[in-house]
Amino acid sequence: MILVVGIPAILIAGWLTYRDIQQLSAPPLWAFLPAGLANLGALWCSARSWDVLFGGAVPRQVLNDAFFTSQLMKYTPVGGAAQAVGQAALARTDEVGTARAATAMLVSKLTMVIAGGIFGPVLAISNSDLSVLVRALLMMMPLVLLLGRISLLEWVLRQLRRILPKIPDQLILPIQREVWISVGWAVPGLGLAGLSFALLAIPAGLGVGIVEATAGFAIAWLIGFLFIPIPAGLGIREAALGLLIGGDPGAKLVAAVMFRAVAIVTELIMFAFVRFRARPVREVDAFLASETGPEGDERLDG
Repeated sequence: MILVVGIPAILIAGWLTYRDIQQLSAPPLWAFLPAGLANLGALWCSARSWDVLFGGAVPRQVLNDAFFTSQLMKYTPVGGAAQAVGQAALARTDEVGTARAATAMLVSKLTMVIAGGIFGPVLAISNSDLSVLVRALLMMMPLVLLLGRISLLEWVLRQLRRILPKIPDQLILPIQREVWISVGWAVPGLGLAGLSFALLAIPAGLGVGIVEATAGFAIAWLIGFLFIPIPAGLGIREAALGLLIGGDPGAKLVAAVMFRAVAIVTELIMFAFVRFRARPVREVDAFLASETGPEGDERLDG
């Protein structure tokens, strides 16, 4: 079902992005390679932030497949909600049921929010043109690290249950160490995504430093991420970029659209990679199943 809906959705998003690109002056072509590599690194770190929450109970290959396949769903009309449900559903195994997979998915989303708090002071210091109030709020953002405590994390999840009815009644939380490791992977994940944007925006004539562009994008990405119903945070993220990062507005728009294209391409690359890597495993499983069936038992005995 995810492939039936997700692949057309990401292809449509890619076509719309390509149409937007036709109307803009793109940054130099050389900028796309480092930007793409940076975003591949961001995706890899985000996948690690997700799989550590299972404590080795599920093979990493299964969790990679769940993570990168479900990314396609965020371009559907229901946005992040569909991606989150798909990610949890694909992570279920005989050893890990719905409750644990769903809880790990929710915790992984919250660790991304917690990690985003690290970039608040960085942006406040690097962009002196922001208002005193905004800079003060950004300096306070590391307080969200307190949500990494298991007791507070559990409280947040119980509050979310009132808003998101799909959350299971039973919460099976990871241990504290796994939560902090997840946050530790999420920080470079956000930072590399911000760097990918900066590597497109600066050559396009943004006119601000790489630190401000990177931290500003990380916060803008987080704001778009929190608007769960919006497909991939489109529109919300771009509006936040305009408010948080200084420099040329045209360059910000160009880089935002180009980053969307880079994100779509890199997500498709990682989806194809995990699918291709899983193929030999599926073929071996099918062969073993045929060998151990009723007729297979006779072949093995003979």
